[in-house]
Amino acid sequence: MKNVKEKKVFIGLEHAGNSTFRTITDAETGEIIDQGWLSKSQGKPGRKKNEGAYFVKLYKTNLIQIVSEKVKEKKLDLDEAGLFFMLLAISGWQTPYVVNPNTGENMGASEIASFLGRDRKNIHYLLDRLVSKGIISKVLNGNGKSNHYMINTNIAFYGRTIDDTNHLDVFKTCPYEPVNYINYRKTPEKKK
Repeated sequence: MKNVKEKKVFIGLEHAGNSTFRTITDAETGEIIDQGWLSKSQGKPGRKKNEGAYFVKLYKTNLIQIVSEKVKEKKLDLDEAGLFFMLLAISGWQTPYVVNPNTGENMGASEIASFLGRDRKNIHYLLDRLVSKGIISKVLNGNGKSNHYMINTNIAFYGRTIDDTNHLDVFKTCPYEPVNYINYRKTPEKKK
């Protein structure tokens, strides 16, 4: 490259959590050439398999409500709580559906039982009990197709936004009335 003049600069870095504020200053004049936040990110959770640790949000106030001795009709017994915990491991990204992590497909009771290595009859029974308490919802598909299940978004969710806000309506009329209703934003459409 011809006619490029070498310029000496100072680079200042201020760290705040996972981000860094970088300032590039001309060494001679003190003029700020560039500044801005840099962010270390490993991408969105759930996008690439076997990379990083991901989390499912549990809303503590509402979780306490379903395990508290004071709310007997909504209180989960250990078997129900155990299955609920297992369902969190196979919750879908930005959707309340229980999803097979290998295929990304919604799962029915038999598929859940098979994936978890548990007795199909017992899983059906426990799923029905969780549905009756409003902890999960059963999505009836009809025509001999297996029913799918959604985890109550007021108790737990995997993601920052939700793909379909209509899924939230299911939990507005279920048997479980949370202390706090959780609001979600719709996942922005990808630009083509």
